[in-house]
Amino acid sequence: MQNEKPSSFHGHRHPERRGLLASPGLDGQPLKGLYFFPGERGVNAPTYTTHPLDVRDEHWNSDPATRVWVMDRIAQAHVNTVVMSYWSNMPQWSPMEIGLTTLSGVLDAVEGRPLVIMPAIESGFDEDPKIPQWMFSTDFPGNPGGLEVAPGLVQRIGWLAQLFRGRMHLWARMYDRDGISRHAVNILHVKSDLIGQDDPQADETFAHAFDVVAAEVQARFGFRVGFTLDAIGGGRYSPFPRQAGPVLEQTASVLAVQGFASEVFSGRVKNFPACAKGADWRTCPPADNNIDNLEELANWKRDAVNDWLDARVPVILDVSNGFDGRIVWAEVPHGFWGDNLDYTDDRWRNWMSQLKGPRIKGITCNTWNGYTEGYAAVPSQEHGWTVYNWLRDLMEPPPWDYSHMHYVNGAATHRVYGAICEKWLQLGGDRGFGAPVSEELPSTLGRKQYFTDGKAIYWSGTTGAHELHGLIALTYREEGGDASCLGLPISDEQAAGSGSVSFFQHGRIDWSPGDGRARMTCS
Repeated sequence: MQNEKPSSFHGHRHPERRGLLASPGLDGQPLKGLYFFPGERGVNAPTYTTHPLDVRDEHWNSDPATRVWVMDRIAQAHVNTVVMSYWSNMPQWSPMEIGLTTLSGVLDAVEGRPLVIMPAIESGFDEDPKIPQWMFSTDFPGNPGGLEVAPGLVQRIGWLAQLFRGRMHLWARMYDRDGISRHAVNILHVKSDLIGQDDPQADETFAHAFDVVAAEVQARFGFRVGFTLDAIGGGRYSPFPRQAGPVLEQTASVLAVQGFASEVFSGRVKNFPACAKGADWRTCPPADNNIDNLEELANWKRDAVNDWLDARVPVILDVSNGFDGRIVWAEVPHGFWGDNLDYTDDRWRNWMSQLKGPRIKGITCNTWNGYTEGYAAVPSQEHGWTVYNWLRDLMEPPPWDYSHMHYVNGAATHRVYGAICEKWLQLGGDRGFGAPVSEELPSTLGRKQYFTDGKAIYWSGTTGAHELHGLIALTYREEGGDASCLGLPISDEQAAGSGSVSFFQHGRIDWSPGDGRARMTCS
């Protein structure tokens, strides 16, 4: 493989584009990724908790004509990056059956489309040492007793180089902290059992090893590589944002944090006891986190994302429509949330969409297929076209825009966007303020949007966005809104003695306990 020049592909550095795509045709765009398990229906089919509507989604290997059809649908959902699950020499761990042309078929199908491929290197463990296996946590940052840094990781990147030989333009590139483009690799389950959390310089040792691996890859294979990290807990050492974040932010080869259903490892999931070995999974049902734990999971996810953002490491937001691995994980404690085998639940998809915002660099959805853990964007028997339609709505605007399409009963209802969306999210979104019940509408002096229980948010370029609710909102609306003598609101409702007041361009509306109607005063 020919060595690259030490600058980005077009000869200029762009540090302001850190965490954005650097691939020709997608240069400077946010990564809009979709996790994809190459392969087809196989021995894991009895463990599926989502089942595709169209049988062609099950025949990637046996009917290669389906491959272009799959990638066309992915591109039509505004996705630009296929995050390709890569099991290296451990195909037995994939939820899909992998054949001789499975992986090269991904490259074939992406060629000529507005898509690039980001390989996602997976880990796999088996108690039988004769079975091929590799774990990032026992390979990184160093080979125990040896001199090499993460030899297994370097080896797997070399295998990927062979897969992409002659077609490196299909391998997603991203800008690093110095504004140089690198071929991007997503690493799942990033933690280490080779160093301890309290070891001296543990964060520095861990972060520096990525640069050492990148240098080794360039020396051996002649191209520059960078990493997006699915950082999780549970190892002797785990890269937590408040401790490791500042060091990772300074590490050139660390392109972004990019989780994979990170809430699974939150420690907040409610689980019911495992099935006995070999028992029918129906005899030990999973815990339904939708009943009384969904907000706890959503709050953890929000806080975890914000912690990484505060560390100034680029964040590729990972979202899903839910999780349900009740069959494949029956023999360990298990629970589900969001969409699941039994029913569709829109709350999780809505709350994940509301995590987007100006500091987010990219977004990736888990997953297109796989089927064993419930999250799948493929139109399915369980959820119809809901998840695919949500994926399209989610991916259409840039992930840093304030823009949310709200779903109710599995269908899109109204989009909240721009300054009104920003205000709505500050007020807690549908959980804190209420769900949208209208599109954004023109008003006499600006823009407005209505929400549940008669609430509203008004906006103009001079007044900004402000909310109205309760009797104040009702009175304002009955008096003609911003067409009245009041004009537009210039404050949110605020406490005034024992009651409340909202201020407007030309007056105020007051409310006190016991009032049947609020009092309007025009100046």
